[in-house]
Amino acid sequence: MAQDPSKMTRTPRATHSMGFSTTDPEHLRQQIADTRAGMTDTLDAIHDRVNPRNVVNRTMESVKESTMSRVRNVADSVGSAAGYVSSAAGYVMERTAQPRAKLMRVTRQHPVPAAVVGAVGAAGAWMLVRAMRNGRRRDYLYDEAL
Repeated sequence: MAQDPSKMTRTPRATHSMGFSTTDPEHLRQQIADTRAGMTDTLDAIHDRVNPRNVVNRTMESVKESTMSRVRNVADSVGSAAGYVSSAAGYVMERTAQPRAKLMRVTRQHPVPAAVVGAVGAAGAWMLVRAMRNGRRRDYLYDEAL
């Protein structure tokens, strides 16, 4: 089963395990130049990544983004709390509308007793504040038997 040499096809060149031809020097030179160019790009990218100025810039950007994110979260929380306070205040106003109206009506009908109650309340509040400011114990409250 010998084959006719004129009908034999030429076998492809032997290739190295890395995919380049071992028999064509020009092809090898081109692949080496391509590899060098790729390595140069890789080294330039690594150099840019570890450059202190770029590291500082990336860190500053990260801190800025983190800070802005926190500020947005706080603003959202404050907005939610303000909405809650507003709704709570609305609820209190709604629930106290009738008692407030009754208090105002009675005060208008009987202004002198209302003024006396207000004066006594103000005097009591003033004495309470004075006692708290002084921070002293009142002797008459803590008399011990001698």
